[in-house]
Amino acid sequence: MTARELLAACFILFGALLVWPLLSIPNRPALIAGIPALVLYLFTVWAAIVGVLIWVSHRFGGEDAP
Repeated sequence: MTARELLAACFILFGALLVWPLLSIPNRPALIAGIPALVLYLFTVWAAIVGVLIWVSHRFGGEDAP
């Protein structure tokens, strides 16, 4: 799997995690460790996006550069 294919798959996955039907699941008046569930969900998804992008950039390190 090339870096472009992996990034395309991650784009679709993370895009799906940020659409309304899945955002309605944590959108409830519940607190997890004093943090609203929706805020915690959004920051977790954001951290996963950043982590995956860092991992892909280190793993492939310019392999697909033209």
